Amino acid sequence: MFPSTLENLRESLADWQAEKEAGHGFACVADELIGMIQEKIISLELLTKLYAEHGLGLTLKHRNREAWCVLTEDASEPGRFRWTQFQRDGFTGHCTHDTPELCLGDMMDDGYTVLDQGALDRLCGTSQWQRGTQITAIIQACNAGLMSWDEANRKAEEVKQQYPEAA
Repeated sequence: MFPSTLENLRESLADWQAEKEAGHGFACVADELIGMIQEKIISLELLTKLYAEHGLGLTLKHRNREAWCVLTEDASEPGRFRWTQFQRDGFTGHCTHDTPELCLGDMMDDGYTVLDQGALDRLCGTSQWQRGTQITAIIQACNAGLMSWDEANRKAEEVKQQYPEAA
């Protein structure tokens, strides 16, 4: 799905307001949807202001869970931008877009709306992070065919024993 933008949210808002005024079809749910779209517009306007203030490196926390994301240039695709998700035990994924604004919309759509600059620095030095990144490296090696499933499981157990407090 394409990320939210202020332009497409405002178009959707106008469409639902027209649907409500006309009284056809889905007019009965228009008020609820109008409210949801208005909330998204406010959130995305706030994220846009935060990006203007903090620029690349903007770090947001998920509104409902212990997860974060950071906005950066995409190192593998020059000229593009990436937002990378992480939790207490390491990186969990990323999405790449042509503009920082599309990244902001995608981040918001996924629930990342709370400013938390410094989260990556706070977490990356912990034993939980070290354990998680070592296990991720084992998974990647296994997926690339560099080690067998049994060897990967054995190495993962060794890492878990090395960091028992991180479990």
